[in-house]
Amino acid sequence: MRIVMYKNSSAIFDFLLPDVIHRLKYYSDQNVHEATEILDAVSSSPSKVIEVESDYFGYVVLNLIRAGKGHAYCNACKLIYDSNQLTPRPLGFGRSPFEITLKDERGIIKRLFGKKKQIMCMRGGEAYDCPRGHELIARITWIT
Repeated sequence: MRIVMYKNSSAIFDFLLPDVIHRLKYYSDQNVHEATEILDAVSSSPSKVIEVESDYFGYVVLNLIRAGKGHAYCNACKLIYDSNQLTPRPLGFGRSPFEITLKDERGIIKRLFGKKKQIMCMRGGEAYDCPRGHELIARITWIT
């Protein structure tokens, strides 16, 4: 079976080629230019182990890990972990901007007619750690 690899400074990730192609086709159908380029390169490569160096592929790696696909080699532990063993961790304000809960202690009248608060720029994302707590991959996935 052919394998797709992605390396960063903390870990080496590997996934089966059909899983990667399936995920990249989804993003390619959404008109993501980077996904289309990676899909073309991965599909046309004849080698058994295909190494992807695109920074964008890190976001695809997050998606594949979330789906329970692939393995990760932790550079600190020198051990290989299945993606199901990795611990998810939110970054910033969380995995999604829809998870944010801002506390407003003013009454309904003041919220409707009172002085509006300046909303700050927020960002969030997700990270995955090995079972021993070493960070393997982290990406900011949204900014408001």
